[in-house]
Amino acid sequence: MPFSLFRRLLLAALLLVIVWTLFGPSGLWEELLSLSLASLLPAPASPGPPLDLPRLLIPNEDACGGPGAPPFLLILVCTAPENLNQRNAIRVSWGGQRQAHGLRVQTLFLLGEPSGQHPENDLAQEAAAQGDILQAAFQDSYRNLTLKTLSGLNWAEKHCPKARYILKTDDDVFVNVPELVSELVRRGGRWEQWERGMEPQREAEAGDEEWEGDSPTLESQPMPLLYLGRVHWRVNPSRTPGGKHQISEEQWPPTWGPFPPYASGTGYVLSASAVQLILKVASGVPPLPLEDVFVGVSARRGGLTPTHCVKLAGATHYPLDRCCYGKFLLTSHRLDPWQMQKAWKLVGGPDGERTAPFCSWLQGVLGILRCRVIAWLHS
Repeated sequence: MPFSLFRRLLLAALLLVIVWTLFGPSGLWEELLSLSLASLLPAPASPGPPLDLPRLLIPNEDACGGPGAPPFLLILVCTAPENLNQRNAIRVSWGGQRQAHGLRVQTLFLLGEPSGQHPENDLAQEAAAQGDILQAAFQDSYRNLTLKTLSGLNWAEKHCPKARYILKTDDDVFVNVPELVSELVRRGGRWEQWERGMEPQREAEAGDEEWEGDSPTLESQPMPLLYLGRVHWRVNPSRTPGGKHQISEEQWPPTWGPFPPYASGTGYVLSASAVQLILKVASGVPPLPLEDVFVGVSARRGGLTPTHCVKLAGATHYPLDRCCYGKFLLTSHRLDPWQMQKAWKLVGGPDGERTAPFCSWLQGVLGILRCRVIAWLHS
């Protein structure tokens, strides 16, 4: 084979690998695109008046209390009153994890008022027995998800202000808590490592001049500003009458174009500072019934862009796979209670009790690419 032809083939193969890496299932292109959004944002809007939110029927104000450090990660699960089986499946699987890598994790369920088919006293008994329910005074329905989410974020700001990060998710989502905590620590940088209490004395002794002087504390360190999720780009509002996702022209006029980028409501992470920002500007945002769009519009109004993370699955359902669920996926959508428990048996268990690696060498090399191809083939 002539050398020039070999070089051409090699160059073509290299270009193919680059294109596949950027635009293929790895999601790298979307992550790079999300990083460029900040330069395109208008100036942040001024804070609006306080939100007028429903009162809390089950406030559970002490849920983040107790001895020890405050939660590093607070997980707010949107659920319907009648979805007891889903809540119980979460409680006995990933929602039962109280810490990951030495950091405290807290999981709570967000609900509105039930319809006549689900007695109120059943929910009160469940709340008393489990201690993980937050209920607000509004009719629980899909079109009230924005109220539900804002009630949860407002509760977090008031009653769990020292939680570092808040994950909003749904009751049909499997959350890989240890890997999510690792991802947030990695994105938080060295300060997160120090805050964990991982040999702080040794860190200080081996540290550079930046650690000299006053010792850093949680209150003195700047809170990271993060809005992390499976980002949707240039989504136009649905005008289908009576549709689940219908947005009227009064709510979003056609002249406004598509929605700004927003993270899928199946699972997105907000830092505590991002929660504060969104709550400050949310009263000036049109009352959209799609909570993930509403949060995205509020973030844009506050000058915050979403960061894309391919490991947060969005609406994609991934078939049960030990490597994907145990190592690479942070969330996976559309799991019923039986699948939730099966996924937990596949990958679950306290830290330190896993003896076999989740992935083979080849699976580890292929990483999230393999998981996304499996999901694509399954669909």
